[in-house]
Amino acid sequence: MNSANCLMTERRPCGIVTVLLPALLPLVLLLVLLWPQPACASPQSDYTAAREAYHALLRSNSRQQYRHHWERVLDPLATFVRRYPQHARAADACYLLGQGYEKLSAISHQRDDLQQALSHYQRLFERYPASLLADDALLHSARIQQQRLADNVQSRQLLQRLLRQYPRADMAAPARTLLAQLGEAPPASPAPVATPAAQAGGSQIEDIRYSVGADHTRLVIELSGETPYQLGNLSGPPRFYLDLAGARSRAGLPETFSVRGAPALRAIRQGKGTHGVRLVCDFDRLPGYQVFTLTQPFRIVVDFSHDQHASLTANPPQLREAPASAPRQPAGDAVTALLPARSAEPVQRLQLPPLKKKQRLRIVVDAGHGGKDPGAVGAGGLYEKDITLAMAKKLAEQLRQQVSCEVLLTRERDVYLTLQQRTAFANEVDADLFVSIHANASLNKAAHGTETFFLNFSKNDKAIEVAARENGMSLKEVSDLELILFDLMANAKINESSRLATEIQQALVKRLRQKYPVRDLGVKQGPFHVLLGATMPSVLVEVAFISHAKEASYLKNSHYQAQAVLGISQGVANYLRSQNLLAER
Repeated sequence: MNSANCLMTERRPCGIVTVLLPALLPLVLLLVLLWPQPACASPQSDYTAAREAYHALLRSNSRQQYRHHWERVLDPLATFVRRYPQHARAADACYLLGQGYEKLSAISHQRDDLQQALSHYQRLFERYPASLLADDALLHSARIQQQRLADNVQSRQLLQRLLRQYPRADMAAPARTLLAQLGEAPPASPAPVATPAAQAGGSQIEDIRYSVGADHTRLVIELSGETPYQLGNLSGPPRFYLDLAGARSRAGLPETFSVRGAPALRAIRQGKGTHGVRLVCDFDRLPGYQVFTLTQPFRIVVDFSHDQHASLTANPPQLREAPASAPRQPAGDAVTALLPARSAEPVQRLQLPPLKKKQRLRIVVDAGHGGKDPGAVGAGGLYEKDITLAMAKKLAEQLRQQVSCEVLLTRERDVYLTLQQRTAFANEVDADLFVSIHANASLNKAAHGTETFFLNFSKNDKAIEVAARENGMSLKEVSDLELILFDLMANAKINESSRLATEIQQALVKRLRQKYPVRDLGVKQGPFHVLLGATMPSVLVEVAFISHAKEASYLKNSHYQAQAVLGISQGVANYLRSQNLLAER
């Protein structure tokens, strides 16, 4: 009996569920149907997300200065093209890739980026010749060949191909202009082809409208039927025109449209002629544009970009190669031969200063070499370690005044520190920036100039040789170091360091040139041990050549040191301001 009661007790819940389940089932099904479902990924959504990320980058000049931001928007576009080569948006993705690498090359000054742009443009016009952007890709490629690579032969061939395949496309007119500049008469402009609509009295302009988006202003001309058109720019006041062959305007359509909210477009006007209608857009400055057509109903759509190409090319380049005539730096072993014999000296143990919680920016200034490591040696026994210590102290004081920050020195006296200790110190004190001061040297006594380095996996022979000297290594050892650096690149502050190096180099050269004939050797990349492992933006400044007689005399001069320090400090301030880390005074 007890056993039966126990079994009945255990089964009772099952009976309750059996009774309630039919009543609850409709409610459960309704909740499932009404519950919001995650959007399914699709090729179109992949493209849309990639395109929006690309245009978001174009709206941020500060983000454009860093390669990793470009890679984050270009990689998804490349993945889209690779996965969906037959998709309707594949050609558009190729065009954005070409545009992206072309813009990036204007900032990085890297030939590889320019070749990437050409490759994606070529993919577009070779694989998608029916795309409305094929003629744009051909024209961009021709301009790159002529303006950036000085290859007029390739440029001419691309322009001729554009005019042969797309004689009535919107890029045909600028192609003829460029072809004429190359010294060859362009083919005659073809007469507009009369479509059935035009032959039957022409189409009618039903509506003219515009909309202002985040990155472009869109002009839409709606017509009653397919209409041949030609477009171009007018000199004088900047104007864009669109000729609609055989078209007429519907009654009541305004002749002038005022435009509000667009960055540069001021008005849209239409004028009637014997051969159709000409629409004219008045601008403050001519933008880049793209044109395409839609059907049902037939519409001509013109997108005027808010992003001006000039705003990109006006940005200071991040990387500037030294002039081709710059003398070669010696191998690390050759420079080491110039140094006096090093006496045995214990490594100085770095004592961290008593640190308070960071209330403001903290910068570490490193005086290169020191103690048993004199660095490079100039005429009269001038040691690099003495020059760098004097300048580091002056720079620390100047930064405290100009940037109102906390500045710490890796060494304040003539002691020897390993290269690893220097960046370890900066990491331990949680520095925001690391600046290492050095004086350059070369077996070629004529070598002179100022340059700034940041850590990178570099194939530049001159940078490798300078790194060999500063690291106290042979070129063979530097090559081995490169393999290690390759694995560390993802964690290093490469892009921020590049920007910091550019700001310092430009400000330093500008300041020194007020009195001294300084040679600007630009910004370089190299595998420097003193920068390796730093977790903050870090640079190495080679202020001048201690091995050059005139520049050695400058380095000893207190006025030259003061001007160099002012330039470096200004460069740091410019960098911090560009990163919104320094308030405007």
